[in-house]
Amino acid sequence: MESIVHDTLLEFVTDKNILTCYQHGFRKRHSCLTNLLETFEAWTRALDQGFGIDVIYLDYRKAFETVPHNCLMLKLMKLGLPDNMLR
Repeated sequence: MESIVHDTLLEFVTDKNILTCYQHGFRKRHSCLTNLLETFEAWTRALDQGFGIDVIYLDYRKAFETVPHNCLMLKLMKLGLPDNMLR
């Protein structure tokens, strides 16, 4: 059931162009590894151009477990997710 919901939700956000090109982890051929590689490339390019880089690492692992379901459902409704998917 989870894979059906995932696939349907992913198709919805792709069709509606909701995800940016920077979104990784939930899209085909986009993973945490591709995110790290793109980030490393951007940092290398900035250093080559003489810019400095400051980095802040954040761990959002627990944040996803604490999202209030009613707020998430409201946001999904505002995005236009079909009622049958919300149920």
